[in-house]
Amino acid sequence: MPSAVVSRSGIFRNWNALYLENAHVCVVVIPQLGGKIVSIQSRASGREFLWQDETRPYRSQRYGDEFGNYDISGFDECFPSIGACNYPDYPWADVAIPDHGELWCIPWQSELTDSTIYVHAYGIHFPYHFEKWITLGSDAASFEISYRISNLSPFEFKYLWSAHPLFAAQEGMRIVLPSDPEVRFAFALGNRISGEFLQKYRWSMLPEPSGGLVDYSLIGSVALDANDKVYANAPAEGWCALHEPQSGDFLAILFSPEKTPFVGICIDHGGWPFEGIPGYWVALEPCTGCPDRLDQAIAGDEHKTLAGYGSAEWSLRVHLGQADSAETISQIMMEQGRRVG
Repeated sequence: MPSAVVSRSGIFRNWNALYLENAHVCVVVIPQLGGKIVSIQSRASGREFLWQDETRPYRSQRYGDEFGNYDISGFDECFPSIGACNYPDYPWADVAIPDHGELWCIPWQSELTDSTIYVHAYGIHFPYHFEKWITLGSDAASFEISYRISNLSPFEFKYLWSAHPLFAAQEGMRIVLPSDPEVRFAFALGNRISGEFLQKYRWSMLPEPSGGLVDYSLIGSVALDANDKVYANAPAEGWCALHEPQSGDFLAILFSPEKTPFVGICIDHGGWPFEGIPGYWVALEPCTGCPDRLDQAIAGDEHKTLAGYGSAEWSLRVHLGQADSAETISQIMMEQGRRVG
């Protein structure tokens, strides 16, 4: 394939999809399914980085349903909350926010240009416009995701946003977080880790129910039958990564720690959902607040606020590469620089 970007419409798992591809990476989006990125594939190794579940076909979502009733795959956006809750403040007090937010369960509008997929949607129960641009360079193993939220009301609007990519897991993979940041326990299904809600630890050793310690950065077997989550303070270096040492493949996400001050890390070792084939994925989730529920984040002053008729912009960069160690990934990320904001 030549180094130039190819942008096209096509079909992905029987759904209309938009493609961006060059010699290094192919990105596929289905606007109808919440603007979901359904595939991130390395051209160098052929690895599909996003979790795919062929046993749960894509289907149109019903607004307000639980996220777990659908395909549980790909890269969605969670906004204005991750966990289901009621908005706590005037003028939307007690308005329900669905599980994983409003955006994943509504169809988005889209436009395709030579190097960019633009997708956007409007809030259902809240007055906002959410926009996303996915841009691929002609000769780069990385792509940019730029975001903008606009408040369409005269009242301030409090929110959480979280990227929600589910990366396909493999035993022996490592999560790489520079500078070993402080992390907070969020939840645990199964017996891999334990803790009190929002209890603080230092990456990457977390307590087991038995009283020992487990290296949370190391991905184990799907047979562990566990699903758990922590929140890390965003490293000052502005990136996190998932590395498969045997092949050398890695995927890194670069971000602004000022605009996205947390990284949610959720690992599913076959512990959820409770029916069908076990999920086996790693979610690395740069996000604007903590914990999952907006009402709790507001109570803890760990949220963002849009002024009346205000807007906010931020971006991520997703980089695919090869490395023999976490140290090499760190060097590559230093060379990449943090050119996102």
